[in-house]
Amino acid sequence: MGDDHSIWRARTESAYADRVGEVAESLSVREALAEHLAASGLPPDAGDSDPFAVVKIFYLPYPIPNTRARKRAVRIHDLNHLVSGYKTDRIGELEISAWELASGGCRDYGAAWVLDLAGLLGGVMVAPRRTVRAFWAGRNQQNLYGFDYEDLLALSVADARQLASEPLPTRLRRASAATHLGAFVVLALPAALAMALAWYVLLPAWMLSRALARVRPAQRSPAHEEIQRGPNGALDI
Repeated sequence: MGDDHSIWRARTESAYADRVGEVAESLSVREALAEHLAASGLPPDAGDSDPFAVVKIFYLPYPIPNTRARKRAVRIHDLNHLVSGYKTDRIGELEISAWELASGGCRDYGAAWVLDLAGLLGGVMVAPRRTVRAFWAGRNQQNLYGFDYEDLLALSVADARQLASEPLPTRLRRASAATHLGAFVVLALPAALAMALAWYVLLPAWMLSRALARVRPAQRSPAHEEIQRGPNGALDI
């Protein structure tokens, strides 16, 4: 994956970013997801094979380990883009962070909580009006973190959006919108501090990973070459 990604992973320049809300509702979620990945310039495996996902925060690279927890969260996060209509550009990712928090939170997806809290705080600083509007909208909807991934793929986009239009009766939704938002902003502060401190460990780990990735293709095992050589000593290709 490239190095210019949002707090989640989307490319900042994507022709698809402006069309994410226009996906044909007759498509299945599985079909729409495949279109989403291809048009966003992402690989078919959604980057699962990459050791790190790298985001840009104020032009600085922030490597996020591509752990099992993050891969699990990103699968549902992509579907939330399809049902909410928020773009996959930088501001759109900040908006959907706010929307996911307001629309029921991230359940047992720990990686999603951390990324969404960081995205909410970034959105409040960078695009406060759009972030607050997304949060307000999320209070009247529900995200897809509470549903089985395979079951969601079998739905049509129209049915998935209908599912997301039904708000959850959470305790926080009973509070005022300002209190609800303020609570998450307060929670976002220690999350952002922890991410800032982790950067000093993650950055050298990512740089080492990149260096090793460049070295490995250039190294060939002598034993492997002997296996590939034909009877005349020529390499079999």
